[in-house]
Amino acid sequence: MELKEYIYRRKSTRSYKKEPVDKETLQKIEDFIGEMKPLLPDVRYRCRLLPGGQVRSVLPWVPAHAAAIYTEDKKGALENAGFLLQQLDLYVQSLGFGACWLGMGSLPQEKRREDGLDLAMLLVFGIPKGEALRPGAADFRRKPMALIADRMDKKLECARLAPSSVNSQPWYFLHGVGAIHVYCALSGAFRKAVSRFNHIDMGIALCHLYLENEQTFRFFYAPDAPEQAGYAYIGSVQL
Repeated sequence: MELKEYIYRRKSTRSYKKEPVDKETLQKIEDFIGEMKPLLPDVRYRCRLLPGGQVRSVLPWVPAHAAAIYTEDKKGALENAGFLLQQLDLYVQSLGFGACWLGMGSLPQEKRREDGLDLAMLLVFGIPKGEALRPGAADFRRKPMALIADRMDKKLECARLAPSSVNSQPWYFLHGVGAIHVYCALSGAFRKAVSRFNHIDMGIALCHLYLENEQTFRFFYAPDAPEQAGYAYIGSVQL
């Protein structure tokens, strides 16, 4: 199957075997990391594979491996990080491994910066104890399209199924002339800002849109994007 097919079967795995992934497969994953497409090519980032034992987490199920993505502090950097790491999430699941985003995890202090870049997020993966994939799209628990878009649009179904921090599903899509404007729910004190995790969530949803529309996808900032009450403008896409 193509990578986009795993959008409709991926899941977050929280039960792993202790055995590590074999070295040959880890090299394939390293090679894939070098081929991932960024959302914003002008944003500096690094993605590194690490032993799962380096991850600090209150959770009891950290698996054998982790991928850490580092980024500079720049507009769109967190969306770019989510966009990139979701490609890796789908890829390792396509190989039969379990994976999970680990917002509640971190690394030792000396591992939180690399080449002047800050740690943005961790994705952990390994050999699952059970099935690594869902039986199909009907198994997802997600908001209906009417709550995340101004109208029904089958092209947005892949974004509707995207994973997000505590399943918050913060996205909203507004159709404009020749583009779809993308928004994220405001959070924090008095709902004035977008949380760090939700910026990453938006990159995940944009990754799904890219994979389903790889030949035509374009992300850009529209100077005339309308305001959407309760949401912050993230960018616009052509599909």
